Parts: sequence; structure tokens; C-alpha cells
Amino acid sequence: MASKARLNRQETKRIARVRANLRKGNRSGKARIYFHVSGRHLYAQVLDDVAGKTLLTCSTLDKAVQTGGKKSFTNKEFSAKLAETLVGKMQAANLKLDAGYVFDRGAKLYHGRVKSFADTLREKGVSI
Repeated sequence: MASKARLNRQETKRIARVRANLRKGNRSGKARIYFHVSGRHLYAQVLDDVAGKTLLTCSTLDKAVQTGGKKSFTNKEFSAKLAETLVGKMQAANLKLDAGYVFDRGAKLYHGRVKSFADTLREKGVSI
């Protein structure tokens, strides 16, 4: 059985590898959309790495995303709702949807919830 410390080291390596590739491919200074999955909730942020600021944040903790009395909000349905809410907040904050963003998936593989989130963003007009 794998030790918890070894698994944490592997995850840290994956995150560093993904971020290094993002930095390599993002020489023009585009904003970054970060997607995170925890045990019960999903989180998304729009970050400006040049200025070092968080432009927007959105999660399934927001009342606009939650429906019903569920304990866990981490399935594909809620990732799509989170993407729609994020696009609404981006429009309210006057951020251009077609400005070009870099999608940061962290250590997660690009399938399931992550893919659903990214596809919904693209459908709503965000260029990633």
C-alpha cells in the first residue's frame, strides 16, 4: 500500500509539472482560470499572474449554484453550473470572454468534472 507522504509528493510533482507547462505556454500574460476539486465542493478562480491578483472567485458554496439539500456538490452537473455562474460573474465584472484564458486543472486529469467545466466554459463563449 502506498504511503500518504509518497502520494502527496507525487501530487505536488504533478501540480508543479502542469504549472510549469502553463508558464511556458503563457508568455503573453493571459489570465488563468484555475479549477479545484475538494471532497465536497468545486472551486474556480480567475487569476492575473502578472499582477498577482485574484480577479474572480466562484464555488459550489455560492447559493446560486446549490440546489437541494445535498451533502456533496462535486459531480459533472455542478461543475457545469459552476462554469455558468463563473461566466455570469465575468460578464458582470466586464471581463472579456474572448480575451483568451489559460485553463489550470491542477493535478486532476482532463476528464469527468474537469472536462465538463472546461466544455461549458467554451460553450458560453470563453476562449481557453
